[in-house]
Amino acid sequence: MSRTFTRRGEMIRWSLHPKEVDLVRQLVDDLSRAIGAAASPHDAVRARLFPPAVLGDPEADEEVRDLISEALLEDRLAALEEVLALLERGRTQRGRVVTDLVEDEPLKVLTVLNDVRLAIGARIDVEALDRAQVLEDDEAAFPLAVMDHLGWWQEQLLELLDAGG
Repeated sequence: MSRTFTRRGEMIRWSLHPKEVDLVRQLVDDLSRAIGAAASPHDAVRARLFPPAVLGDPEADEEVRDLISEALLEDRLAALEEVLALLERGRTQRGRVVTDLVEDEPLKVLTVLNDVRLAIGARIDVEALDRAQVLEDDEAAFPLAVMDHLGWWQEQLLELLDAGG
């Protein structure tokens, strides 16, 4: 299996199969809808990505949320849009879509991968699952496989960022 992320001097190359590009686009679009303004504030994905700011004090938590929640939402939505733009910037090379990431772009990709994995986990209630009991035809099997695949990408990217820093 080829690596998804490789270092090229000061930049990091992101190389995806076209089907992986489609998957990332779909996951980013799904997450945008799940956390967007029209989403329910009680949705499992929103609850996971925007946990309480103050534990044990609902009034203080509400005050903090009133101050920062809009900015946090805007930042997350902007990062999702930036990752879509990075995919659009990619060029086809040997049957893969290749995007060269520079400056803070690798961190943005890492952040979005993390948010997508958290969202998938919230949707399937991954903390309540016994992975050993999840069979191939279980409805949680595909989301778990996607989470694991994205986790593998995160590991690669973290390794490169750590080595380059």
